[in-house]
Amino acid sequence: MIFYSVVLFLGILSATRYAKSLQLTNLNNWHMPIAFALKVFSGMFFLYVYTYLYGNGNLSADAGDFMRESKIINGVFYESPIAYFKFLTGIGDTKKLQMAYIESIGHWDIGAQAIINDTKNILRFHSLIHFISFNNPIIHIFVMSLLSLFAVKNFLTGLIGRTTISVNVQFWMLVCIPSVLFWTSGLLKEPILFLGLSLLFRGAFAEERRARRIITSSIGVLLLIGIKPYVLISMLPAIIFYIAFKYLKKYKLFGAILIVIILASSILVLFPKKVDTAVHLITRKQQDFKNIAKRGIYALNGAEGFYYFEPRQIKDVVINDKTVTIKKSIDVYLVDVGGIKSPVPVRLSDTSMEYPIYFMRNKSNGYINIPQIKDSFVQLLKNIPTALCNSLFRPYFNDPGGWLKYPASIEVYLVFMFLLLAIIRHRKIETIDWGLILSLLLFVLTLSLTIGLVTPVLGAISRYRIPACIALVFVGMLIYEHKKMTHE
Repeated sequence: MIFYSVVLFLGILSATRYAKSLQLTNLNNWHMPIAFALKVFSGMFFLYVYTYLYGNGNLSADAGDFMRESKIINGVFYESPIAYFKFLTGIGDTKKLQMAYIESIGHWDIGAQAIINDTKNILRFHSLIHFISFNNPIIHIFVMSLLSLFAVKNFLTGLIGRTTISVNVQFWMLVCIPSVLFWTSGLLKEPILFLGLSLLFRGAFAEERRARRIITSSIGVLLLIGIKPYVLISMLPAIIFYIAFKYLKKYKLFGAILIVIILASSILVLFPKKVDTAVHLITRKQQDFKNIAKRGIYALNGAEGFYYFEPRQIKDVVINDKTVTIKKSIDVYLVDVGGIKSPVPVRLSDTSMEYPIYFMRNKSNGYINIPQIKDSFVQLLKNIPTALCNSLFRPYFNDPGGWLKYPASIEVYLVFMFLLLAIIRHRKIETIDWGLILSLLLFVLTLSLTIGLVTPVLGAISRYRIPACIALVFVGMLIYEHKKMTHE
């Protein structure tokens, strides 16, 4: 397996150096292979963190679950290619089929979701990689690193002609953003998210044939829907703003802002029940995240949902390898993880019943208290300043959490220092693409608000805000006047 991994690594490295489809105009041909090697190194560090810092020698948390469960799905192919095809496409994926082949997979069926179960798609993707990886996570790292490197190329293709910064500098700035380098080289959803964002950006702004741009952006949209739909939803105000700004003949800024405000206000007035449902969904997401972060146990309860045991109830249960049993009668909640149904209190009395554990981890070191929304639109509005502050600027150096919070803190400072430098050394006002810049800032605002309202864990905030971080770096690139540096 070591020989196979080395040969595959060298093969991909050679492809990034010599394959024209992986090269970028005006970029030195050695940058791609060097960046790939760097990303693989970062991916190996990702495996180290999730194996030794979090897993006591075993690949743990979501990374471990994705590898284990995708391998189970991959194994279905060797029993029944037709059944595997059904799992891969979702066509004919029924409860009966799941019970026959993948009963032990907790992430596959977590009940009805408010949008989609995007975890299924990352499991499907990894199940495909297993055909060439033979359950070796390093090979998965190779694939994810290559995908995210291709995403860098897509982003820069869309930026060509829009910034005065050289392509070489743009390339390494985008590759070396710490959170981007770490998370998009790992086994979670970020590499595919990164690729989807880049394809949408390239399709929208690259100087290419119209048909190719439509195909490229469409693939990007599908990837975002399939892997992290809330990111695409957060883009909608920015997309509307950009289109209005681009096509209005006069009063572009005022008109675009007015259109966004009118549309938002119309939704609030015309669809109050939908708004209430959205607020309730955000409340549920916030509560689910809080429960998980504080070490509560989610146990499977057949087709009804999940039993949630609060942290204070851990002493009243017996935790086995993969199941939990109660010592005495206990009051728990029947919850709809990821859905919109409110928790229902139920009483468990059967001390012989074993409930399969869906989720149980230690309390997060980076847990922070955030104001609870409690299905109140007014309270949601009150929470906006705190949500934006948490998602844009934290973690601080004195925040709770392990040593990994320090790179995240430094990254925040570096991004905003770059923005400040770009403002100081800005291009001529009339040469700046204000439509794109303001749209990016609006996207940062909406995504940061979405993250900050529901996420009480600083590590998760640092991971989820990657698209916002990329958008802020792009804003700096679009504003910055590189020639001012060279003429001094």
